[in-house]
Order: sequence, then structure tokens, then C-alpha cells
Amino acid sequence: MPVTVNQQVRKDVSLFSALCLIYVFVMTMISLIYQTIVTLFQAIRYPGNLERIQKATESFMSRDGSYYLIAVCAGVFIFWLYRDGKLFKSDLRTQKRVMTPKTFGIVLSFLLLGQLGFVLFNQIFETIFNLFGFTMLKAVESASAGSDSVSMFLYASFFGPVSEELIFRGAGLRTFEKYGKVFAILMSSLIFGLFHGNIPQFFFATFVGIIFSYVTLEYSILWAMVFHVFNNLVIGDGLTYLYSFLPDDIGGLLHLFILLVGASVAVIFLIKNKADIKMYVQENRSFSGTYRQAFRSVWFWIFVIFMFLTSLTLISHL
Repeated sequence: MPVTVNQQVRKDVSLFSALCLIYVFVMTMISLIYQTIVTLFQAIRYPGNLERIQKATESFMSRDGSYYLIAVCAGVFIFWLYRDGKLFKSDLRTQKRVMTPKTFGIVLSFLLLGQLGFVLFNQIFETIFNLFGFTMLKAVESASAGSDSVSMFLYASFFGPVSEELIFRGAGLRTFEKYGKVFAILMSSLIFGLFHGNIPQFFFATFVGIIFSYVTLEYSILWAMVFHVFNNLVIGDGLTYLYSFLPDDIGGLLHLFILLVGASVAVIFLIKNKADIKMYVQENRSFSGTYRQAFRSVWFWIFVIFMFLTSLTLISHL
């Protein structure tokens, strides 16, 4: 690999990772400021009753998504500055390929495959954690919790997905695209998975990130947004709402059936098209040594360590 390219890979991975870390800190600060305001409001409602103030604040913060809405606006602004205004221009460019109903269905099947993998991962790793006296149920609940308020619904179903696509499939994918499509897909998806700071969600987010990245490069980031919203709104909140009208065991079996059908379609597609997939990887691979140089980025590993430590806060003793 040319020396200039060698240095630029590390620089781009470092800068994008550092900005993601800054975004996490900004989200944390906004959350703390918002929580302080909520606490002061609860103190006015329940003067002198510290226990009730604390419980009311925790209950409100767990349901309300207003501070998330503020945070994602700040995040998009950070990466808009990073891309020097290209985030809403060339980063949103589309391809000439048409999203047919068949392709839409196949992409949807991969989202269901990811959901099935998420369920299986949780079962397997929860069993392993239990053997050592720990549980990751808090992490699972954080990753799969439904929307309990209008603001949380707006964040989880619309503004969150759109902002994440702008940041990771807009700014991130376009930053790494010059090193090859496969590298761009994998690196942006890996950072996207790490960004969630949640062990179960890391694997799911990385997997769907690969799907959204491919859709962005070959079709349009707008379609990636559509699929991301569909995943959160329909597969997430929508199905959960429908299952609430059914007995728990029936709802669970129906959900598993839907996931198995979708996952089967995705696996069959992979088997039938493995030659084309292999050719795509070969045609869009990066320079030799690109990954090695990317993983020499100090800021990338600082980001990895910080997000890993964050994920450990969601693991607790039984």
C-alpha cells in the first residue's frame, strides 16, 4: 500500500472514532443536564422527600426520550461539520439500481435473520453468564425495550434511525469508501456496533449495519433509512404491540415463527448466491494492509475500550 494511503487510513479511522467518542460524551452531558432539570422539577413537586424525588426522576427518565432527540441533533451537527457540509449533499448520493419488491423482501429477510441471531445470542450468552453468577438481562432490556412515551417513540422509530444512517452510512461509509466498498462496509458497521455500548446489541447492530451499508452503496442511503425505520418501527415496536393482544406463549411462538421464516429466506439466498457474493468481495476489496493500518489507530482502540467498559455497566450479579 502507498505510504500516503497507509497514513490516511489510520487518520480517517482515528478521526471518525474520536468523533464518535465525542458524540457519546455529548449525549452523556445532555442526559445529565436534562436529568438535573427533571430532578429540580420533581423537588418542587415533592419538597423534602428525597426518596420520592429520586424514584420519580428515574421513572421519568426511563420513559422520556426528549434528551435523545436533542442529542441526535447535536450528533448530526458534529458530523456535518466533520464532512464539511457534504453530509446533506454528496454523502446522500443515490445509485441507478432500482429497489424492486423482490430485493426489498430479501433485505427484510436479512433483518429478520439478525433478529433471530439476537434472540439466540441472548439465550446462549445469558446461560454462560449465569454459570459465573452474572446476568445481562439489563443489557437485553435496554436493547429491546419498547417505547413508553411519544418522545421515546419518535426517537426510537424515526429520529434515531435517520440520524444513525446520516452519521454511519453517510459520514462514516463515505469516509471509508475510497479504500474499497468492502472495507467501508465492515469498518463503518463495526464502529456502529461498538457505538451502542451494549454487548448483545453490538453483534446485532454490526450485522444490520453491514446490510444498511450495502443498501446505501448499491441503492441509496434513503433506502437504508427506510429499512432502519422499518426495523425499529415495525419489527420492533409494531410486532411487540401486536403480541400484547395475545397470550405470552402464543406471542412468543408467533414471533419465533416469523423470525425463522425470514431467516430461512436469507440463508437460502446466501447459499444460492455465494458465487456472486464472493465476486462482489473480490471486486471491491481494499489495498493489501488496509485493515492492518486501520487497526493501528490509537483512537479506535480508545473508543473500543471505552464502549466495552460502558457495556460492562449493564452486566450485573444474579
